[in-house]
Amino acid sequence: MVAAWVAANVWLSSQSTVPVPGVPGIDKGLHAIEYAILAFLLARAIFPRLRRLPAARRWAIVVIGCFLYGIFDEAHQAFVPNRSCDPLDVVADASGALLLALALLALRRQPWLGRVGVD
Repeated sequence: MVAAWVAANVWLSSQSTVPVPGVPGIDKGLHAIEYAILAFLLARAIFPRLRRLPAARRWAIVVIGCFLYGIFDEAHQAFVPNRSCDPLDVVADASGALLLALALLALRRQPWLGRVGVD
């Protein structure tokens, strides 16, 4: 699933124009959602191999991975006609991954909730 999500992202990033609603700042929110989904998928893929590490460290690896991929994605867009490299997009990307990580770390400590998808 991670490969499919990244492939879709690369395809979308390769387009000269991307339809985005005309709401100011919506693109940053979409970046955050996109990378929160990537973080979830990446965690589901790699956490079984990292069981010995504490949960916070596993999530740190995921967030750093999303951050680095966000840098690659923006650098790639610099070479696409009519697109640009926006450092604030990288901030939004990393923020989405980080917010998901913090939320799931907080939720996993709630005994009434049980397991939360990624543990």
